[in-house]
Amino acid sequence: MLQAALYRFQHLCSVLVFGLLLFTYGCAAQKKKGGQGITGTVLWRSGNFMPSPDAKASNAKGTPIVREILIYELTALSKAEPAEQAGFYQKINTKLIKKVTSNSSGRFTVSLPKGYYSLFVKEDKGLYANLFDDTMNIHPVHIQQGQWKKTDIIVDYAAVY
Repeated sequence: MLQAALYRFQHLCSVLVFGLLLFTYGCAAQKKKGGQGITGTVLWRSGNFMPSPDAKASNAKGTPIVREILIYELTALSKAEPAEQAGFYQKINTKLIKKVTSNSSGRFTVSLPKGYYSLFVKEDKGLYANLFDDTMNIHPVHIQQGQWKKTDIIVDYAAVY
């Protein structure tokens, strides 16, 4: 009986040590990635999204698309010149920081220094953004030291809600 208990104890210790090694490796792998920035997905929505008992929820999230994403200094609405169609801008009067293009799965990752940024998607009609904070900054994202901020960009000017 004592021998069986000792065997279980040794087995438990082995499992704990193995788990600790995996945990340590996982933490090291995260540190190796390092830096900070934005990661996310660009999604396209079009058509009728009005609530209805007949509505299909299969495309409610959106379809991943390839798009160029332009990252500017945090941009207030007053610092952007609107285009003819709502949600589009013809000129942004803040500093362009970086450009990145999403892949065929809509995914993108861009490293950035800590700070506040605004995200826009390049479309034929201009730069598109449809999110604002309570002080009317356009699609704001706050990056903190060592943090990867996840955000989805929804391009939905062809959708009805």
